[in-house]
Amino acid sequence: MNTEYYYWNDYVPIQTTWACQFYNVSFFSQISSFLCVLYILFNCIKNKSTLRCLPNHLIICLLVVSSWTISIDLMNTEYYYWNDYVPIQTTWACQFYNVSFFSTSTLNRFLMAFMAIERHFLVFRHQLYRTRRSRYLLHYFPILIIIIYSFTYSIYTDIFLTCPLLRFRYTRFLCGYTCSLLSKNASTMFLWFQLFTPTVVTCIACFLLPIRFLFQKRNLQRLQWRRARKMIVQMIIIAGAYILSWLPYAIILQLATINLISLTSDTTVEYMIFDSYVTSLLTPFICLHTISERLKLDIIKRMIRLCFVQRQNTVHVQTALATTNQCRTVKPPNILPQKRTSCGS
Repeated sequence: MNTEYYYWNDYVPIQTTWACQFYNVSFFSQISSFLCVLYILFNCIKNKSTLRCLPNHLIICLLVVSSWTISIDLMNTEYYYWNDYVPIQTTWACQFYNVSFFSTSTLNRFLMAFMAIERHFLVFRHQLYRTRRSRYLLHYFPILIIIIYSFTYSIYTDIFLTCPLLRFRYTRFLCGYTCSLLSKNASTMFLWFQLFTPTVVTCIACFLLPIRFLFQKRNLQRLQWRRARKMIVQMIIIAGAYILSWLPYAIILQLATINLISLTSDTTVEYMIFDSYVTSLLTPFICLHTISERLKLDIIKRMIRLCFVQRQNTVHVQTALATTNQCRTVKPPNILPQKRTSCGS
């Protein structure tokens, strides 16, 4: 490792059995996750009350980021591991791969960290969001700052920042990275501020939220208690998936930075690459549990109709026939009296 630059280009992930197995699994989960994202977003747009709910805004942002990661970044990674070269072999395409990969992953982690912090205010200081000014100041403005920062920093470090080791190789993952990881200062900034810090903040905020809820549960009303418990369960489920994915990722890179472990192992590098997509694949399914009860029941009913159409129709027809047979009454035959005739006739 150089005092000025990190030789990330020396660690080349190759196509192994482990990567091919993950590719087969991720391909099917990629399709199902993307369809799940589209279905949830479509129902959220139809249900205006879901869009107006503040806790759902960050969930929708995570869904949008996950859909981009699943459809663009993961597809490029699968193509690389399948063919041993990047899809489009140009300079601007290599820059686009790096900007898309690092900006979406950074945005994912910062949104999750802000969501973990905001849950404390929504549960215990919800009166702060009553006015429009406070909602813009405490909710919308931080989300906008996070989005602008994530893309601006990635565009600057992956496109405009130059270094002597920058040379795109089309047979390497993300064309061999850009100066955002090749430069020592930029790499240290990425590891500590954009990777390690939001992951640790998410862990601490998620750990303190249920503890704080147990101590202050008596101060909450019954309606507030149910609402707070629901948001805490939502937070624990979503943050748990992010912590299990990004915390080992951050620890491995920190140990590699101080030369305690080496990244020359193909399995380690492949794990670090594919581990960043786990949260994006799981987020749509986790969000099915975190949306409103009304929307969740509507989704479940529609899924049952799509999956069990013939079965329901058969039962319905048999039930209708049985009901008709039970209600049908047997009328006695209409016997008309015979006319008596005289013997002389």
